[in-house]
Amino acid sequence: MQLYRYSFKDGYLVPDENGDITVFVEGNLISIIDKNGNKIEGVRFKHLGNESVFLEKLRYLTKLANVEINEDILMAYPTLRQRTLAINKLMGEVFEMFIYNLLITKHYRVKRQYEIYPSLHNFTLTRWHNRPDFIVEDKVVIEAKIRKNDYLQTIEYSKYFNYGMVVFPFTGECRVPKGWICVFNTIKDQSRFYSLLEGLLSRVK
Repeated sequence: MQLYRYSFKDGYLVPDENGDITVFVEGNLISIIDKNGNKIEGVRFKHLGNESVFLEKLRYLTKLANVEINEDILMAYPTLRQRTLAINKLMGEVFEMFIYNLLITKHYRVKRQYEIYPSLHNFTLTRWHNRPDFIVEDKVVIEAKIRKNDYLQTIEYSKYFNYGMVVFPFTGECRVPKGWICVFNTIKDQSRFYSLLEGLLSRVK
């Protein structure tokens, strides 16, 4: 469980180490308690920066993926950096679910987070990239990213799969090895996503 101190200012909750409002967060549950121990509901957290930009993208994505979220859990963090990281992390999870739904809707055979080779992390204590987001028809890897892909991760997967896609919900930064492609604005142009995937599948012998 995490707890943060807040105070009221102009009708909004504002981070305050000496505040008399306590916000408890545990998983997907949040409780806001006043100084008398009473639970408060219907309050709003004050934005600390450009959270609204990321929240709007998240709302758009969750609507398409038919997922409900509690934004208060994301806004409960007391710094802009923490809030942004939490929003992006959740956006990544929702986008991955969105891509999975696109694949199963067209009845592709999909392996999700499948281990393509044994990890030696316990022996080397280094990070191993051995579980792609999706393997489609045992031929093509799909990685779902929000802003930027990890080139070294993509290189590692390309040793086992000559063809793959790194897909983004909106725009982003992407660098891939030969045989792989970057796909932007997937949520707006789903037909292009399917067309590019079919193109890669047809190239695998």
